[in-house]
Amino acid sequence: MSARFLLAAFMAGAAIANPFSNIEARKLPFGTAIFQCTEPDTIALTFDDGPYIYTADILDMFNAAGAKGTFFLNGHNWGYMTDHKSTVQRMLAEGHQIGHHTWSHPNLADLDADEIADEMIELEDALIGVIGKFPTYMRPPFFSYTDATLQTLGELGYHVIHANIDTNDWSFQNECLIENAVKMFEEGVSRGGSIVLAHDVHLLTAYTLVPAMLQMVKDRGLRAVTVGECLGDPEANWYRTHRDGHTPPPPPIGGPGPNGICGGPNQYTCEMEGYPCCSQFGYCGNTPDHCEAGCNPEFGWCSPL
Repeated sequence: MSARFLLAAFMAGAAIANPFSNIEARKLPFGTAIFQCTEPDTIALTFDDGPYIYTADILDMFNAAGAKGTFFLNGHNWGYMTDHKSTVQRMLAEGHQIGHHTWSHPNLADLDADEIADEMIELEDALIGVIGKFPTYMRPPFFSYTDATLQTLGELGYHVIHANIDTNDWSFQNECLIENAVKMFEEGVSRGGSIVLAHDVHLLTAYTLVPAMLQMVKDRGLRAVTVGECLGDPEANWYRTHRDGHTPPPPPIGGPGPNGICGGPNQYTCEMEGYPCCSQFGYCGNTPDHCEAGCNPEFGWCSPL
């Protein structure tokens, strides 16, 4: 089913019923850029573009500090989100917030409504396969959007999260420069900023900027919380399991799974050309990790490569 059809159906339903009927009544607007926390003495440390190889260590640092973060995920940017399934599941289990950062990190200002819907729906489907639900919070890549972009995102049921502290950490990935990101964070906090942008896909962000931010938050007596908490939005509002407010039909049994998923209760099989093997973690692929030890022969081909 095309995103064009889904978006049209979504909006047609909105004319006769609340499309977000499974979400508690809320004060936060849909399709409006949000820059600032509203709860006193809170700060939201947010990370874009992951998950990646450094994300698990960042989670360890947050847990040690008693802090919570928000991670705006891509489906396919620095690798595939599904390659880090356990890290994504850990985010949720440890009380962090997962947000939507589009499937492939395009500039949404350059896309029409159907193309935006494609990007959003593809990651929604992938996240359902990993955590059983998808976010109501999103961040546009590059902070780039138009009024039309915001309208489409609002129609799709998204709170659009900007930031008022941008560490620009992506541009300071050098031992001689990373302190600039720390300084931008410090200056932003001093100005009263409270929603912070960083990127968990960079080594120096993980091992220099993150510890510095957590220490500074502690020293200033602030609480590092999720975006949802810093906006006073109950956790029940942060995710949805389907798009139209109604109970979705059960997924089909057997056949190729969405976004390379295989096995599981739906018994999905690996039928995409070039990705014949179902790994022990439930994803189709063609590497030794997929095709050798732990490979599931019921749902794909298994053999040493």
